[in-house]
Amino acid sequence: MLCALAAFALAVAPPLVTVEGEPLEFAVNRVAPGPPPSFPVIGVQVDVGAPDGIGLSLVMTPGRFVRLSIGGLSNGVGAGVRLGAMLVAFPSSVFRPLLGVDGGYVIGGQAVWLPQLIQDGAVRNAISGLNVGFVNAQAGFELGSKNVALTLRVGVSYVDVAVGNQTFATGNGSTLTAQHIALKGFLPSARLGFLFSFG
Repeated sequence: MLCALAAFALAVAPPLVTVEGEPLEFAVNRVAPGPPPSFPVIGVQVDVGAPDGIGLSLVMTPGRFVRLSIGGLSNGVGAGVRLGAMLVAFPSSVFRPLLGVDGGYVIGGQAVWLPQLIQDGAVRNAISGLNVGFVNAQAGFELGSKNVALTLRVGVSYVDVAVGNQTFATGNGSTLTAQHIALKGFLPSARLGFLFSFG
């Protein structure tokens, strides 16, 4: 009889609650949320592409979905600098879509290993004097862990190529000089690289 009365009392008694008013059984069974996933704060990217050439950049991550980069590059004719910003989707996954914009400028004559491969002196001098400015708008993806990843981006670039003053022989002992030669336009662009992140 006492067992029946005790069982009845437990059945009709109000549930135990926490200080916040939550039923005790839910408070005990609820799993506490873990810390938010971390992301690397700084990294180094090595890449090659067109019109950029070969680049080495410092990559900073001020926010989970945003990256900023600054670095140097060379196209074999000159050396320069590049700045960029990128949006990263699904930053915690192995496959991460990318959308970015960057721009740079390469000053001719600063890294002249490519012109040295050309035998014609006039062509070599013309290439050595190329100054290239560009702006890239590219989309792509990153594949790998948060510390090492392969990146591939394709898109379109606006390129502004300035050629130094050129002198041409006319064949009659006279010469013709062309000044302020500039080529501007949109071109397809691509970049392949590796990102090494820390933190």
